[in-house]
Amino acid sequence: MSKASRTAGLIGAAVGVLAAGAAAGVAVERQVIGRRSGQRKQLEAEPFGSQRGTPYIFTADDGVELYVEVDELKRSRRPAPPKRRLGRKLPLPPEDLTVIFVHGYGLNLDAWHFERRDLAGIGTMVFYDQRSHGRSGRSPKDGVSIDHLGQDLYGILERFAPTGPVILIGHSMGGMTIMALAEQQPELFGDRVIGVGLCSTSAGGLDQVPIMFPGKVGMLARALATPTVAALARIPDVVERSRKAGTDLSYLLTRKYSFGSEVPPAFTEFVNEMIAATPIEVIADFYPIFALHDKFEALEPLQKVECVVIGGDKDHLTPFAHAEEIVRRVPGAELVEVKNCGHLGLIEHHREFTAALLGMIERAEQSLGGS
Repeated sequence: MSKASRTAGLIGAAVGVLAAGAAAGVAVERQVIGRRSGQRKQLEAEPFGSQRGTPYIFTADDGVELYVEVDELKRSRRPAPPKRRLGRKLPLPPEDLTVIFVHGYGLNLDAWHFERRDLAGIGTMVFYDQRSHGRSGRSPKDGVSIDHLGQDLYGILERFAPTGPVILIGHSMGGMTIMALAEQQPELFGDRVIGVGLCSTSAGGLDQVPIMFPGKVGMLARALATPTVAALARIPDVVERSRKAGTDLSYLLTRKYSFGSEVPPAFTEFVNEMIAATPIEVIADFYPIFALHDKFEALEPLQKVECVVIGGDKDHLTPFAHAEEIVRRVPGAELVEVKNCGHLGLIEHHREFTAALLGMIERAEQSLGGS
């Protein structure tokens, strides 16, 4: 690989990390940080990406095919769910409760690995890859917007939860997707939608969040990120070759911008693999929409449902102040701050995130008169 190609790839990796909150590298060199036999044992002990449901293809209103997996609630005998790793039994759900999970930028539905594992039995659970992500089809450029993601979510809800109560849970861009749905279909909230979980997300003002460095230098880096990503998207073959080659830099950036504490190396590897599946063109297409994101007025319908907003105190991409601002505009919402937690808290501190989500689900069920 030429020096120019490697340099372009490193820049692509760095910008991908900053934009997506993860990394653009897929496999770091075996001899670097954490890539030892212990990591392989961790991967074997926690088989990330192995949980699979019934697969479906849902066609969005503009023709984009979205990949969906459904974990059906077994209704034949409906025994009380077994004790989970949270240390208590999950509540017996209403017959037709559906929980829809919406992942973040640059990730895919496997990002919910721990929540999917520990909330099994809470109801029918629906997971899908957002347009252009994971196994879903590529979106046309005019379909790349938070508003279009909200329309996709509405279609998923109508198709996979046509009746009964629904709970929506979103991480980062997934949380923004829920806000777009609230803006477009406010009548759903308090009627069909009975609960919302917002994880490491923002209602707006992300264009004022510095990246890489604090203060003015970080804001300059943010200003340069969009044209840099766009330039890299014009040489995708060069960038993708370097990403697949892997670098120490991509690994370190993943760890820094995804996590706020020391995590098992397998966690970083897992995030790397998800991000590496997101082409640089998709990173470039979606990155500018976050600076335009403004859904503060769309938060009002969330006052009608049980709502929990969870964030990390070391999240550099959607700082905890953004979670606080959401709760300020949604009186009655629960605010959960997770210490030593970065942007991928749903993986890093999955027990805390799952416990907070379970509490919201239980309260939402109680509002229906459920157990």
